[in-house]
Amino acid sequence: MNRVEAENRPRLARWALFGVALGLIAIVGVLYGAPYTEADVHRIRPLTLQQLRDLPQGEIENFQSSFSHIVVRKESTNLALYFKKGGFLYKETEIDLSNPERLVLAYGELAPAALMYTPHHRRFLLLGLGGGAISNYFHRFIPDMYIDGVEIDGGVAAMAVRYFLTNPGVNYDVHVEDARRFVQDTGHKYDLVMGDAYGGGYIPEHLITVEFYREVKAILNSGGVLFLNLYDDEVHERTLVTLHRVFDHTHTYFSPSNASRIVVAFDGPEPSQKELMERATQLQQKYGFYHELPGLLKHRRPVTMRKGLKPYHDSDL
Repeated sequence: MNRVEAENRPRLARWALFGVALGLIAIVGVLYGAPYTEADVHRIRPLTLQQLRDLPQGEIENFQSSFSHIVVRKESTNLALYFKKGGFLYKETEIDLSNPERLVLAYGELAPAALMYTPHHRRFLLLGLGGGAISNYFHRFIPDMYIDGVEIDGGVAAMAVRYFLTNPGVNYDVHVEDARRFVQDTGHKYDLVMGDAYGGGYIPEHLITVEFYREVKAILNSGGVLFLNLYDDEVHERTLVTLHRVFDHTHTYFSPSNASRIVVAFDGPEPSQKELMERATQLQQKYGFYHELPGLLKHRRPVTMRKGLKPYHDSDL
């Protein structure tokens, strides 16, 4: 060994150790949830319910993902996921750590109404995972249902797994992907598809068009339904017009404040209120939902569409 090699050997050893250290840091970051925007959600370590209860009050996370400024806050026994835009916080998901079976947000409590409209509950696609409250609820009470949750923002998906009791595994998968691309590429058929990608002060226009709803309809099983969480009055009304270009019927469910609403779109014979009550009662007895399914029928409202409204089309984008 010459003099240069001898002098460089300790330096090379130090660089090798430094490289190993960086590699270990990267591995730990992926396994333990940071950086969230780069981590594989299937390798994020979820916190247990007790660990979540032990978290301090106030802000838990605050970071910029590829798509959103994400904030996670704990207030009393509730944990919430927000998008921050223009100085405002838009609540996307909220769970009650003292009672994780409860759906906290009003639209979430309405969403299971869609179960009354399809005879089968074998496979569910959630477009816009958010914190996973809806998919977690279905997974908890219908464990044999296979669930695909799609979320375009890897940071949001990571928060769902880390803090909001979303646990991909048997019969439950999470995909970080654009919702429309997933619909176009999936080889599966679904009994229920939920569009919940509309929030945070933003509505993805490519997910509310006639053409998109036709693509969704193509992946529905016979008797399958599409249901949407909509909060904006104008978008709600134009979406009804758009849906009626693709589906035979729509039924709407409003929260008591009318701020939240669920629209269910389906083909085939339209069930009467009596038939829906019978189905709801049977499903409640079978699955034992936390929120009584028959009680949701009191939130159903007549479908009204203003004349002159035009449907959304891809050509409008």
